[in-house]
Amino acid sequence: MNPKKAKIVLNDLHNELGLEENLVNDILDFYWQHVRKTIVTAAQPRINIENLGIFQIKYKALDKTITKYENAINKLGTENFNKYTKYDNMKSRLDVLLKLKEEMQLEKQRRYQIKSNKYGNTTGGMEEKGKDS
Repeated sequence: MNPKKAKIVLNDLHNELGLEENLVNDILDFYWQHVRKTIVTAAQPRINIENLGIFQIKYKALDKTITKYENAINKLGTENFNKYTKYDNMKSRLDVLLKLKEEMQLEKQRRYQIKSNKYGNTTGGMEEKGKDS
């Protein structure tokens, strides 16, 4: 799959669908604006974009970001009213990230439970299962 420039995609869709170029441009802008917003807000741990792939949040990066926000909130404090809007904005972002981390942990536990139900307890080695005869 070779990458295409936006002008080529616009012209192809304009010719294929028979719509005005402005309308096709607005549709593409709306779609990609929605994709960017979904990725930036980190509302879901995995975002699947057709013909492009799956974007997945990494545990380590999420932990680093949470730590960064917690440190920034602790430095800001709430004594100064001028900084309260920034504090409130960071606090709401931190709440979203903590909720996302909790969802990811629940998903990890669910996957582990499925694997353990399917394959049994796989923590032991071959020595624990018994001797060969």
